[in-house]
Amino acid sequence: MTSFGSLFKVLGMQRFRKMNDVAGLSLAAIFVSLLWSWFTTGISSGQVFSVTESWLGLASMVAWILLAIDNEHVYTRDTFRLIPVSDMKLYLINLLASLSAFVYFGLIHLVLMGISARIDHKFLMDLTHGVADTPVQKALITMGLLIILVLMILIWTTISFAHLVVRTTGSFLPNVGRRIVNAILYLLIIYLVVRVLVYLFELVSHFGVSFQGDYSPFIFMISIFLGLAIVEAIINIFLLKKWGETIAN
Repeated sequence: MTSFGSLFKVLGMQRFRKMNDVAGLSLAAIFVSLLWSWFTTGISSGQVFSVTESWLGLASMVAWILLAIDNEHVYTRDTFRLIPVSDMKLYLINLLASLSAFVYFGLIHLVLMGISARIDHKFLMDLTHGVADTPVQKALITMGLLIILVLMILIWTTISFAHLVVRTTGSFLPNVGRRIVNAILYLLIIYLVVRVLVYLFELVSHFGVSFQGDYSPFIFMISIFLGLAIVEAIINIFLLKKWGETIAN
């Protein structure tokens, strides 16, 4: 059987390289944007930070999508499914590799954001008047980052759940029945994702304004998202055991 470390290295390294590519392209885009501004209208106060955050925000979305695609390729390609490893280990290492790569890109994001914030320090201090200087505000930001991270895991497991259910039902249902099941499943997932995002936005907005030192709503939200991700992961592993059809590379 393939060891944990060997499989994680294989799955992780290719994703880390992709994150480096995305970060490199982001840096190039930031440099070109600032250079263009410098030659045309000049670089105004706060522009370095705003341009950096704009490109890195877009890059974060691209990075997450690329990792989601890599996740699903592991379940569908002969190269990975024929590796001598249990379905549970394959699923968990695959998810961990994507999570590690996303955290790695997040650290790059934070470093570049810190550098740009340092450049525009005076502008940001005048704009925010010391926001996030207190321990409570820093704790709120930390909670928000944890919620985003857990939510990313939940969306990955949800995508895998939809994918594996569609593949599994497609192997024994007739065409008409398969299309009906697929349509219902996709509509349900879209509805649930929208509802979760709306609820998350409302809750964060409410407690961000009226926060009184009670972290329990945030802890509850993180626990719910993590619990749902665990349940979906268990179902996904079961479906992975039952579905053996793969695509040749």
